[in-house]
Amino acid sequence: MNVHLLYEDQEWSSAGSYFDSGSVIHDLGLETLFRASSRDQERAEGNVQSITAADEFLGKTLKRVMMKPLETMEQIRYRQEIMEDCFQNEQFLRSLYEYARDLNIRWEKLGKKEMARPGARDLSVHLVSEVKLLHLFVNTLSKLKELCRQYEERFHSRGLLQFCACLKEAFSDQWEEKVKKALEDITFFCDGQEEYSLTGGNGRVRQARIVMGCQVSPGMKLGPMSLEQVETLDKRFRKLKEKKTMVEKLTVTFAAEPTVIIKDLTLLEDLSQLEGQVIRWILEAFRPFMGECGSFFEELYFQSAFYRACYNLYVRGQNINLEICYPAVCKEDCLRFENLTEYSMAMYRSALPVGNSSAIDEKMLLIVTGANQGGKSTFLRSLGIAQVMFQCGMFVSAKKFESGIFPRFFTHFTRREDSAMNSGRLDEELKRTDQIVRHLGPGSMVLLNESFATTTEEEGSLIAYDIVRALVEAGVKVLTVTHLLSFAKRVYGEERKNVAFLNAERKPDGSRTYKMVPGEPELTSFGLDLYEQMIKE
Repeated sequence: MNVHLLYEDQEWSSAGSYFDSGSVIHDLGLETLFRASSRDQERAEGNVQSITAADEFLGKTLKRVMMKPLETMEQIRYRQEIMEDCFQNEQFLRSLYEYARDLNIRWEKLGKKEMARPGARDLSVHLVSEVKLLHLFVNTLSKLKELCRQYEERFHSRGLLQFCACLKEAFSDQWEEKVKKALEDITFFCDGQEEYSLTGGNGRVRQARIVMGCQVSPGMKLGPMSLEQVETLDKRFRKLKEKKTMVEKLTVTFAAEPTVIIKDLTLLEDLSQLEGQVIRWILEAFRPFMGECGSFFEELYFQSAFYRACYNLYVRGQNINLEICYPAVCKEDCLRFENLTEYSMAMYRSALPVGNSSAIDEKMLLIVTGANQGGKSTFLRSLGIAQVMFQCGMFVSAKKFESGIFPRFFTHFTRREDSAMNSGRLDEELKRTDQIVRHLGPGSMVLLNESFATTTEEEGSLIAYDIVRALVEAGVKVLTVTHLLSFAKRVYGEERKNVAFLNAERKPDGSRTYKMVPGEPELTSFGLDLYEQMIKE
């Protein structure tokens, strides 16, 4: 059985994640998204009704998947189709995740780690757990099949249609009936616990009936023995459990009506060993199936959690009327977006940020300058967040978004000075730049936010010019926010065709609109506006 909800032809693998994903998460403020995705938020009649307790697994799953980019539009579109189906059939998504989560939780309680240890199968306590686990697998698979029957006709995505078809083929009605029959026969081994019954409780006690066969040779010698029949007999209660003697409690599983109390402890031990050997032999035939089920449910738990986390983000966005879209792929030198907003800020403030629109074609370098506190860094983060969400098959917070695919994605934002004073800020920035350069390759994008501004304006401009020029000439797409005006003016004066310039808009009265507009880099960052504002306050 295959899940294949993240990839069309494979299950999840963590290989191929972004280099220095920690910096990407920190610089773009993605932890806010991970926390928001961990909580269900319900909505009714336009008002938020309730927010559930955090499910940390959702946030952790979203983090892992977002940090591993897809590399083709076909892969991206595959996830987008599944996401659209899940959002349109919200109850299906909830049930799918809850079934997988509940099974994995109960599996842990049964001793998942202990059962995986070498030699665990030979222990009777783990043998009981294996029978219970097989019950859990079969019961949950039956629920999943019924869930697929209810929703299959509503699906349009290849992923969910393939998931339903694979489940019905691997766990056919005939195979389901066969496994359930075997489980019903060995239900006695679950100690009479109703939750592991396939038919539910009926106020009866289960007892074993094991029939052995053997040949009798001359001299009344017993020949090789064979197992003829194993089944569970339902008996009505004759005594309350607390009123039975210890011997009755030990032998009730093997007893037939009328109850015969066996007082020979050696014989009791032999019976117990016989029972264990019979169950072990039966389970051996189902172990390949159980192994397949184990892998299936682990993958389902993880992969369904990704879509469940995305749905939580979607609902949070809808509650503040955040516009979203599913991005499209264009060439590496183009970047187009309408009403692009900063998703993390929207989740943190539960309010709509200012959106930006632009169409940047045939450009490999974008330089953003302008007034201090004008929204430049927020704008750069909005681009980075959208790129990361886009490259893992998610929606983005924009009316429209088109970009190339950059599996090698890097961020270089200013950091605080090393508290241990092992190095200065410029030295630290150059070390991070060196690490980025060492891991560049085809399909690389670098976001620089006020980089190299920790030295003089003249020196910082020289460093920035040399590094950025080398990156662009190597085929790397660079998006940079800078206050190094000498650097920006120098690049602008060269009139390169593959460079675009945006400015943070400032009105004549000094107010900021937080809009980025095309224009020539200005010779000031208007820091005096902030000074005058502080003096007035």
